Amino acid sequence: MAADNPYAEQTARNTNAPWLGGGPAVDVDLDGLRDYATSLTNQQRDIASRAEYLRPLGEIPGQAFTGEVLGEADAVRARLVANAGELTVYLQKLAESVGNIGSAARTVADSYGSGDAISAASLNDVLFAYGDKSVPRPEGLPAGVGPTFWEQQSAFSTAVPAADSSAWRTTSNTPISAHQTLETAAGPNGERREVLTFTPPGGATTVTTTVFGSNGETVSSVTTRTATRFAGGTEITVQETYGADGRQTATTETRTEFDGDRVTGRSTEVRDAAGETVQRTVENTDPATREQVQVVSERDEKGDLVEKNRIVTGIATGGGVPTVSG
Repeated sequence: MAADNPYAEQTARNTNAPWLGGGPAVDVDLDGLRDYATSLTNQQRDIASRAEYLRPLGEIPGQAFTGEVLGEADAVRARLVANAGELTVYLQKLAESVGNIGSAARTVADSYGSGDAISAASLNDVLFAYGDKSVPRPEGLPAGVGPTFWEQQSAFSTAVPAADSSAWRTTSNTPISAHQTLETAAGPNGERREVLTFTPPGGATTVTTTVFGSNGETVSSVTTRTATRFAGGTEITVQETYGADGRQTATTETRTEFDGDRVTGRSTEVRDAAGETVQRTVENTDPATREQVQVVSERDEKGDLVEKNRIVTGIATGGGVPTVSG
């Protein structure tokens, strides 16, 4: 048996919408709407001001489980940090939504501010206040009331910044395990970047960079796997890049030649998903004069590697400034 509703009368009044069936139009209480909008604006500010109190929720788990810990402790730490992050994002969106509702209420009030305050508002005017483009602009809306919130966001927002640009502001850098760290950063328009780094002892370093848009959807996800080995006097570093679907998209191989502790040469090849070289950079250093020559070649439209740039750096002069030509 269903529980009795102790607020049956209030529920009936709040859900009563005769105008949906062609009944009387909506009566607008202008003063009430403006007061309501002001109240929501205050609530939005209050929520935003309290967001800082959530910071310890993401920091304390990392402080509680540090160093070499059991796998179960790692799992607890990761879950607590993830939950704190989700709660922070939720409150940010809640504050934004509360502000949007207040703006809509103020827009409806402004639509009838020049009238007699008892004119009936049509449903279309309410829909316009919430950004519905299928309805016309209310005739009574003052000309000074410009674009909707969504239009303002679209006008002032820019493209999601590149994952490695300086537009990101680091918000946290949390150890997930003895060999894993998670760095989060905020973009200028509500975007979020997560960089997960895994560095096992003696193994390849894996870095996964995921960028989320302001709507929470994944914009890009790139994983790089970097391994280094030595063969004689040569250090070989291979970086493999994978897309969000797990397919390899590029490989960068760098070979550094040593004569003792001195670097005598370096070559870097960038290969595409098919394994074809698209760029090659070769640097050589004369062991006697220390003159350096760098040659950059790129694949042309015919698929051939052709020299694009050559830089020759001469030995240091008495003033300590090298000469460069190319």
